[in-house]
Amino acid sequence: MASRKKTIAPGDQRLFIGVRPDSDTQRFLDGLVSHAKRALGAGRSSPIRWTSHTNRHLTLAFLGETSADLVAAIEQRMQVIASESQRCTGRIAALHPFPQHKSRLLVAELLGNPDLDRLHRRCRQLMMDIGLKPESAVFRPHITLARSPRGFAAMKAQAVDFSVNIGNLVLYESLMAPGGSQYLPLIELPLCTSEQPGDQTDLSPLV
Repeated sequence: MASRKKTIAPGDQRLFIGVRPDSDTQRFLDGLVSHAKRALGAGRSSPIRWTSHTNRHLTLAFLGETSADLVAAIEQRMQVIASESQRCTGRIAALHPFPQHKSRLLVAELLGNPDLDRLHRRCRQLMMDIGLKPESAVFRPHITLARSPRGFAAMKAQAVDFSVNIGNLVLYESLMAPGGSQYLPLIELPLCTSEQPGDQTDLSPLV
């Protein structure tokens, strides 16, 4: 029996909270993609779909199908989180299939650290505060670089070392498109600096 796809109710938006990579990180990820393409022999007739610059992100919390009526409350809570969270760094430590060696995602995975874990926990709490149920999966911060229906078993895991600046908090909407989902940033908030804690008071709507 064919499976039924879950539909989004009128007025709902498919949302998640993440971090947008800065330009230095994008350049490093470009290098990883070039390496992966050579290793996989991608470039001719390949089912691999590579993630565009605008779609690259580090997910902190997946909200899922969310009523449009909740967006204002989400933004207000994100503003508080951003104003109370200092800019920090993460470290990309591996390029590999995710979450297992035959999986359909190829990612740059970051090491966990207290600052990223704290941001993740606060985003989970935001969800609970507005009546949404967070995912139960263990938080493994990563940036997806490619997807393939055949998986990436041919790609050997590679250790890498790159420091990532974590300086923003973004509310994304996932939109269905012919070439795959497109991630539209609805609002981007800067995390505060150590010199000016709690001084981020202005929302910065992008649409």
